[in-house]
Amino acid sequence: MAKSAKSAAHFRGSGGVFIDHATVVDDDFEWLAEIERLTLWNVKVPEGFLSRLKRLWWVDWRGGGKGQQVEQLAACSKLRFVSLNQIRGLENLDFLANLKTVEMLSIYGLSAVRRLPSFVGLTSLHRLEIGQMKLLEAIRPALNAPNLKELYLLRKVNVSPDDLGAIKSHSTLGYFDWFAEDVPDRIWLPVREAIKLPRTRSLRPEEWFSI
Repeated sequence: MAKSAKSAAHFRGSGGVFIDHATVVDDDFEWLAEIERLTLWNVKVPEGFLSRLKRLWWVDWRGGGKGQQVEQLAACSKLRFVSLNQIRGLENLDFLANLKTVEMLSIYGLSAVRRLPSFVGLTSLHRLEIGQMKLLEAIRPALNAPNLKELYLLRKVNVSPDDLGAIKSHSTLGYFDWFAEDVPDRIWLPVREAIKLPRTRSLRPEEWFSI
């Protein structure tokens, strides 16, 4: 039997809660209603639950599988940070195109994802992290984010000639780097050398938002 969310919760400062391997139910709304930051590790959340949390601006969703209902993030109106990490079987990321308020977005280890939606409507997005996406065909749709300032690639990511051109021609992109552990030098070095931008750095979201 899955643990209750409240028994699996670890409270953190600045309105943060970390829930580990549990199931959220409707009755949990009462104690989660004022939460601002939520980290979920292999947690099932009822459809539509997160959009009811009116102060929620941070979601770090890790692990689990298709039953995680991550698509409900599109209905959350105040999100500034979203991270999706190693959620098994997640194939469709079209809902990300509706995260109009997100400033920092990290997608990592989503092994079933082949394509990204256009981020042209994500006018608040300033930092984008993409990592360990072995089947991802192109990152160019994400580069449609018109005010993107930092792009950070991690480990295995396919960067096509079109992707490279889009990075080099982006009008607001000011920083780039690729943490290419386990990627052959012949693949990542030519890309980084071709992009004449200052290197961004690995940043925890707490640093980015100065929490």
